[in-house]
Amino acid sequence: MMRRASQNVIAGNLVAICRRSCSSTPELTSEHFRYSHQKHPLSGKQQTREWANPTQNHVWEGTELQAAIEQEAKVAKHFKPKGIMDRVINGVVRGCYHTFNFLTGFSKDDPSAKSLIYRVLILESIAGCPGMVAAGVRHFRSLRKMERDGGWIHTLLEEAENERMHLLVFMRMFKPGLITRATVVMLQAVVVSCLFTVYCVNPSWIHRFVGYLEETAVQTYLTIIDRLQDPTKQLHREWKDLKAPEIAINYWRLPADATFLDVIKQICADEMHHRDVNHTLASMHQKDFNPFVERHIHDQVAAVHAQEAKK
Repeated sequence: MMRRASQNVIAGNLVAICRRSCSSTPELTSEHFRYSHQKHPLSGKQQTREWANPTQNHVWEGTELQAAIEQEAKVAKHFKPKGIMDRVINGVVRGCYHTFNFLTGFSKDDPSAKSLIYRVLILESIAGCPGMVAAGVRHFRSLRKMERDGGWIHTLLEEAENERMHLLVFMRMFKPGLITRATVVMLQAVVVSCLFTVYCVNPSWIHRFVGYLEETAVQTYLTIIDRLQDPTKQLHREWKDLKAPEIAINYWRLPADATFLDVIKQICADEMHHRDVNHTLASMHQKDFNPFVERHIHDQVAAVHAQEAKK
């Protein structure tokens, strides 16, 4: 009897909650709640078009950022190939780099905004694949073998998310056309399949490949930074007045008056970090402990402090 009475009370409470929910149901709309100004159906909070990314990345501060970019501009880092496979991978990446330059009409001396828009959209859509594939393979291996991963998965997922955020930022600035979208779909189908296959055979090859790929990405963004600040270049004329989109301001915790140049500098620093991470992982044994875990903890603490300061 006591159990039945308790069940009746619970049922009554549920009915009351449902009635209150139904009576306060917001007006129906064809617009998704994420992009409307109505309250979230679960949290009850007002929606905005931009949201704070729950994953934490390293935010490059002013002096740290400027020093890194200036040092890189003077002497670009390059991992010297140590064996046959390193030479092969480096050769493949360099071949892809020059081919991509030709196909996109990219001129390093005076690149046009049009050539760079297509370039960064394609580049970032592909750059977000290796980290996710590698993290997935290591995740399933950890489950299958019932053993720890050594902290690699988190770093790889952070890299994949960071590259995806680069793409989302560029999509806020430039709208990809049908040809660009079709190219991304075809490339992703091929690239992901190849990455998965090779990573299962030898993970170090993929990390070395990504390391060399990031070297070319750093070159591209350093070129953009330099030409964007040169009044004699067409990129300066076309992009000098662009402001940072809100999604970038939230993600890198930039000031409200940040420019697109500030965003490019953050992206360039991210790519430098990815280059160093992947060359490091490629040179390690797959069961070694990830040396970048403490950095993630530091970034998490910094993000919490920044959030508290905003309140």
